[in-house]
Amino acid sequence: MRAVARLRVYRFAAATYEGWIIGALERLELIGDIRLLDALLIARDATTGELEAIDRATGRADGTMAAFLDFRLSAASRRETTSRTLAPHPDGVPAGAIEALAATLEPGGALLAVLVAGGTPAELEEAVARGRGRLLADEPVPAGTLAEVVPRLQSAL
Repeated sequence: MRAVARLRVYRFAAATYEGWIIGALERLELIGDIRLLDALLIARDATTGELEAIDRATGRADGTMAAFLDFRLSAASRRETTSRTLAPHPDGVPAGAIEALAATLEPGGALLAVLVAGGTPAELEEAVARGRGRLLADEPVPAGTLAEVVPRLQSAL
């Protein structure tokens, strides 16, 4: 049986979250006692309403968190990373589930889901507060990837 992790789901009304959230995810990945097991950021472009998404597996495909920074800074990178995130890949949340979650967002809105082990990620909580996000779910789950808890992700909304 898997160790119990915490599923935490956050919603943002406006795309003011990106820098703080991505920075907090990078710090969680690199330092601290809290382990980031998985992460999925889904957003709708404020102008076009276009789906934007990045998950931990896609963001760390090169072994670093650089793709997260590129995702935040470059529209072309967001499109490319979104395509890779939606494509089938090991431990990835299925495209249909990502699209269904994105359908609940207004243009400019975003959703962040993380699986963590080892406690409450204080840096992430601070970043969520700065980005005017709100916590939708915080529950223990016997999972190591978000793909294992898609029904719980969907019910959090």
